Amino acid sequence: MFFSVVIPTFERPEDLYQALDALSPERQTYPKAFQVIVSDDSSDQRSKKMIEEEFRGVTWTQGKKNGPAGNRNSGAKISKGDWLIFIDDDCIPEPTFIQSYEQAIIKNSHTSVFEGRIFPDRERKTWAEGCPENSSGGMLWTSNLCIKKSVFEDLGGFDERFRIAYEDVEFAHRLKQNKIKSLFIPKAAVCHPWRSLRKGGKNWKTKGYQIESLLLFLEKHEDARKEFGNPNLYLKNFLRIMSKTLLYCLFSLRGRGIDVLFAEAFVSLQTSIILTFNIKK
Repeated sequence: MFFSVVIPTFERPEDLYQALDALSPERQTYPKAFQVIVSDDSSDQRSKKMIEEEFRGVTWTQGKKNGPAGNRNSGAKISKGDWLIFIDDDCIPEPTFIQSYEQAIIKNSHTSVFEGRIFPDRERKTWAEGCPENSSGGMLWTSNLCIKKSVFEDLGGFDERFRIAYEDVEFAHRLKQNKIKSLFIPKAAVCHPWRSLRKGGKNWKTKGYQIESLLLFLEKHEDARKEFGNPNLYLKNFLRIMSKTLLYCLFSLRGRGIDVLFAEAFVSLQTSIILTFNIKK
C-alpha cells in the first residue's frame, strides 16, 4: 500500500516546518516510501519557498483559497496513494504515525476509515486556547484521519461550501449515512499544540462561524436535526458552561480566558434560540 499525507496550510510556515520535519523519513519508523503533499492557501510564498529549500521530497500545490475543505480536496486530487492521511499544518506526528496506520489496515482489511489520537503538548493554561483533543475516537476530525482514497472519491471529498468549519462533521455524517464504519488507532498519534482562540494572529476564523456552519449542515442534512438540531442540546451546553466550566475556569485556570468562556456561552444560548424559533441567520 502507498500513503499520501495531505496537509492543508494557511500562512503558518513555522508550524508547517515542525509537521514536515516530523514526517521526514529519518524521523518516521515507517520503512517504505510515502508521499507528503502540502496544499497551500497562503497569500505569500513563505511556505512554498521553505519546502523548495528544505523539504525537496514534499509536493507543494496551490490550494483553492476557499477554506480548509477545498484546500484538502486540492491535495487529495493530486495524490498518488491508495490511502489518504489528513493532518493539519500545526500537528506534529509521532515517529510511529504512518507505521501504525499500515499495521491497522493490514489487521482490519475490511475497514476503509481510521482515525488517530490527537493530544495537546501540555496542560491547558487558559480558556482562551483550544486543542481538538481526541483521546478515545469517534470524532473523525481531519486533524488526524486516514481513509481509503477510493472511498473518499466515491463520497465526493469534502463539501467546499463549509468554508470555515463543520467540513469534517459533515463528511463524518456522510460516512454514517453510507454505513461506513471506522476504527480508532491510538498509536497513530499527532501532537496538536494549544492555539489561541482570540481573534487575530493564527486564529483566522470569523465571528459567528459556528452558527453559520451548523445551519448550513442542518440545511443539507435534514436527517441530522435530531442529533445536531435540538435546541435543548445547546441550552444544556450553555448551562454547563455557566456552571461546571465556569468553576473550572475560575479555580483551575484562575480566571484566565474567562471572556472567551462567556463568548462561547453566548454562542450556545444564541444557537438554542435560533433553533427554537427557526430564525434564519
